[in-house]
Amino acid sequence: MATSGGDDSDVPSRAETLRRQAESAFRSGRADEAHRIAVRALTEAGGTPEGSRALILEHLGRYLDAGSTSWEHDYFDQSLAELGPDAPPHERIRVLCSAGLAQLRRDRTDDGARLLHEAAELAHRTGDSELETVVCTVVAEADLTLGRLDESLRRTRRARRLGIESRQHHLVVRSYFNEARATYLRTGNIADAARIRGAGLPYAAEHGELATEEGNTLRLALIEDLIEAGRWSEADDLLNDPSPHGRHGSLNEVEETLVQAWLRSWRGQVVDPAPPFVRLVATSSPLHEAYFLSLALTAAARLGDHAAVEELTGRALRLAGGHLAPPSGGLYVIDALAAAIHAQTSSPRPPMLHPDTAPHRLLRTVERVYARVRHHVAAPYELTDGVVAVARAEVHAQAQAQVPGQGSAQDAATHWDTAIWVFRRTHARARLVHALLGRAAGHPPGDDRAAALLDEAERIAVPMDARPYLERIARLRATADPADRPPDPDAALTPRQRQVIARLAEGRTDREIAGELRLSVRTVNAHVAQLLTRLGLRNRAEAAGWYYRSEGRDTAD
Repeated sequence: MATSGGDDSDVPSRAETLRRQAESAFRSGRADEAHRIAVRALTEAGGTPEGSRALILEHLGRYLDAGSTSWEHDYFDQSLAELGPDAPPHERIRVLCSAGLAQLRRDRTDDGARLLHEAAELAHRTGDSELETVVCTVVAEADLTLGRLDESLRRTRRARRLGIESRQHHLVVRSYFNEARATYLRTGNIADAARIRGAGLPYAAEHGELATEEGNTLRLALIEDLIEAGRWSEADDLLNDPSPHGRHGSLNEVEETLVQAWLRSWRGQVVDPAPPFVRLVATSSPLHEAYFLSLALTAAARLGDHAAVEELTGRALRLAGGHLAPPSGGLYVIDALAAAIHAQTSSPRPPMLHPDTAPHRLLRTVERVYARVRHHVAAPYELTDGVVAVARAEVHAQAQAQVPGQGSAQDAATHWDTAIWVFRRTHARARLVHALLGRAAGHPPGDDRAAALLDEAERIAVPMDARPYLERIARLRATADPADRPPDPDAALTPRQRQVIARLAEGRTDREIAGELRLSVRTVNAHVAQLLTRLGLRNRAEAAGWYYRSEGRDTAD
């Protein structure tokens, strides 16, 4: 059958040309333009074989969904109807996957899961390991989005086996990322995620995948795990590794910039110039906005970028009121809003004045989002339990400080204790230090329990070189022990540290110093580690040399 303006042989050629133009426009981020071209292609394909029309219909569905999830259309149903019983399996599988993912985006989870699992079964029956690897990966990621973590892990591990068999190394690397994510969501343990991603990195290097998008994404995710776990020197090594990692469009570039700022803000380092946090988040896709918000808002709050904190908090509140892909979208928004609460409660002059950003209102939003996340899946989410507990503690503590009797000091203490327990279990050492200091600040000056908490915090913070935490430890100790209070802000060491280094220079052991100063040996060990860090020295011999050059024996107490 011919159409006006040409014979039968011309029609498929024109339709196929337009189809390719539409796909090219879509891959360049121009979904609306791609849709218009695909409509023309469908018109041209009126007399073509059913498979060609089915493919164009599938494209139309994807392009409309990418432009807006508010569109109601039946392109995927039409595409499946166009495919006859003799259509190649890979064509039907493609339409099933696109249709299933579209249904999930519209919160039609049962229909979406049914279509995706049908695609997985059909791929398995083909005996094509390369095709099944791709479909297993797609369905595993969908199961993860739905909170079906055990099913996601099963399919992810199958995708890895098939990927190794079919030599699809980029999908094998992706499987390590997906397995770590599902395991973390199930156990809340950062150590588990870091172990899995750490195992995937050598595979990526061995098969030349570090310079691919999958390899670089795995590397950045591992860096984030190491930062959370307090293994900052390892994170630094990976961030500064001269090996080529490649740039893969705005996603990896934005993520790398935010991860760099995130680590530096943890360490209290100056970031000059400060990253344009708002612009970086604004350029991200809706799929990654919550994730980038959690990184950007946390870093901006620690770096004191109040304008960015206010703008990003508004974005987080808007996200919290809309659709959040469960479970990770909600978890990232909780992390972002918890950072906003910390920014509001830790400064004598809150960076945001809008009523909706008051700490108690932000906390109510956090509680609502977390309830929604819990509704979707019964995974433990222990790390997020700790994040929410910290937010609760900070809001209660601020209310008590502003209006005595309005907030409960006991409630704040309970939430800090919950956070400490969670962060110890999940190996979130950086967050653990913060919780320990929050709990210590709630004890009266000179309380032995506060001293024990500060000792634990210092043992963790010194190897991390967490300067903001070390400085806060020193301030909290100064309120309890006048001997720890530095005489002026420019002093290199506190009086207590000068007492320790003076005796260290005389050759005394830590146990002898502890006996003279009536301290525990553990506290002396911590003082030595901290003064070495502050002075930039490598060992005790260098400390003794510094003492004789800078202080002199006659200054010892």
